[in-house]
Amino acid sequence: MRRVVALCLACWACGGSREDGGRGALALADRIDSGAGAAELQERLVTPYLARHPGLELVRQSIAARDEYHRVLLTSLAGDDPPDVFLLDAEDVPRVVDRGVALDLVPYLARIGVDPARYDPALLAVFRRGAGIYGLPRGYTPVVIAYNKDLLDRAAVPYPTDDWTWDDFLRVAKRLTRDTDGDGSIDQWGSAFDGRLALWLPWIWSGGGDVLCADGRRASGCLDSRATVEALRWYAGLATSEELGPRIRDARDAPGAIARLFASGRLAFMTTGHWAIPGLRAIVAAGRLHVGFVAIPHREGVPSATVLYVSGYAVPAMTLRRKAAVELAAELTDSAAAAARGETGLELPAVAAAARAVATADALGWDAAFLRAAARGRPSWSARVGPWRDVAERLADLMDRVVSTHEDPVRAAGATARELDRLLGATR
Repeated sequence: MRRVVALCLACWACGGSREDGGRGALALADRIDSGAGAAELQERLVTPYLARHPGLELVRQSIAARDEYHRVLLTSLAGDDPPDVFLLDAEDVPRVVDRGVALDLVPYLARIGVDPARYDPALLAVFRRGAGIYGLPRGYTPVVIAYNKDLLDRAAVPYPTDDWTWDDFLRVAKRLTRDTDGDGSIDQWGSAFDGRLALWLPWIWSGGGDVLCADGRRASGCLDSRATVEALRWYAGLATSEELGPRIRDARDAPGAIARLFASGRLAFMTTGHWAIPGLRAIVAAGRLHVGFVAIPHREGVPSATVLYVSGYAVPAMTLRRKAAVELAAELTDSAAAAARGETGLELPAVAAAARAVATADALGWDAAFLRAAARGRPSWSARVGPWRDVAERLADLMDRVVSTHEDPVRAAGATARELDRLLGATR
């Protein structure tokens, strides 16, 4: 009989996990990665664990969509039958860890022979609270710039380096925005405005600004600072300048439209993450595109910076099989599992040695570029701020107002900062 049982969304949501998998089964909740072979890879990664636990049945509770997974997971953790191990995105750490839902893994790691030092310390810190460790990081990505080598070669422009500035970026982007067929309409662009907060936040950081202050409890004095306002104004300019990017009418279609433009060779620079690699590999292998990756450019005089998006596996405090559950979380994040996922291009491994090995084996040099960018990165605010989704909605609205209605960034940032102070409970 198969010992890995797939469980549908309906079963998970109604709380029948252990009965559906057989008595004594261990339940694992995670997302289904897109791409051929992803499910098979995940099943292969649990095989060594099951071999060491004869008779144990593993029930997989998987959902593909990130938002749906987030909703169902939090509902499940609030009930009396949560999964024994679950994938935890950084944005859910405050709700899960800070509320005491997750198990402190420290008392168990030494017993099962796991040294936390194997993980990148910046990533492990996302799951730390004091001396406790409430999750083991699986993988991550920094936000970087993908560039089309062919377009740069045709224009005799050198490839960008990690120390390039905003001025460098603008100069090249304008040069590569062209009417290539002479019909009077631009059909090749240097850049494209992406209104997703997850992608424009590191541009603000690389401009010397930030959306919240260091303690994460207020925005006034930071979101409305001169550096942040100027960075907002500069980034919004990418959306309004005809010399730089295409006009995408429906903002909801912008991410897909930008990806299609880049894949078709009509866009020189694209802000993205490691999630783009599986799709780009196929295009590059077919010889239709030559791609490089580089750190996000920075304002002159400001160090380059980027954001790190990380996920990991955690165990609920109320689980009965604590040792077995912690062992599974460790198994899914160890060097072998991390390297296997890294080789697929799904993410960078959180195990530092595995990430270096994957980068060394990558003949294209892509992962090495991601690792260099990650060295200048820090985790997203979402890992620290409980009401981050509410904060993010207001920040997205701020950028939309600056871009769509041309509201003065000084006024818009000031109003949003005061609103966020109230949301975060700050007093001034």
